[in-house]
Amino acid sequence: MRTHLRRTAGILLSVVVLLPAAACAAERADIVPADAAPRGTASPFRAPPSAITKAPPRPATYVFPVDGAAGYARDDHHDYPAADIMAPCGRTVRAVTDGVVLEVNRVDRFNPKRDRGADRGGLSVSILGQDGVRYYGAHFSSIVGSLGPGDIVRAGAVLGKVGRTGRAGACHLHLGLSPVCAGKGDWWVRRGVIWPSRYLDAWRKGEARSPATEAEKWRKSHGCPAKAPKGA
Repeated sequence: MRTHLRRTAGILLSVVVLLPAAACAAERADIVPADAAPRGTASPFRAPPSAITKAPPRPATYVFPVDGAAGYARDDHHDYPAADIMAPCGRTVRAVTDGVVLEVNRVDRFNPKRDRGADRGGLSVSILGQDGVRYYGAHFSSIVGSLGPGDIVRAGAVLGKVGRTGRAGACHLHLGLSPVCAGKGDWWVRRGVIWPSRYLDAWRKGEARSPATEAEKWRKSHGCPAKAPKGA
């Protein structure tokens, strides 16, 4: 009897120990680390954007970026085009489409006394989608542990959790859509230049609607500004 109980306890302990590892493996299933990515896609700053957008082998698919019930305004965002997707802190955030990670910021440096534009997003992730559009998510409460620049992600890959870091008055995911332009550091473009609501509507319905045409139209009209506009 004692031997049987010891064996049962051992099995249960093994299950408890393995469950977190299994969950972690599932979370990473749709992310390919940069050092394991195919040549030419590992670093978006060592290959032209055209090489990156041609790399993923499957047709473009799109996923609504926040799990569960979430609300957002239609074409209404303080001083530039973007969407604030309102959802409880801790809700899962996912990659909208297949792509390559451009930037990951894990440190909330925002100071309201300085109000630096570069810091307003708090914890954030930007991804160059296979459609050539840059997808920027901000105000995360946490980001998947080993996610980093150069990683290849699939549509629906878990990126982190909704939060209120940076200049956020409530729990939400800030979503900005833009052409890739500089790829990193150009927060005044990265934060968003076209309205996301019509695409969010489509993704919520399971439709594969890409912002690529509108993002490219904006780039042809505005170029890629090298400096932040006054007052930004």
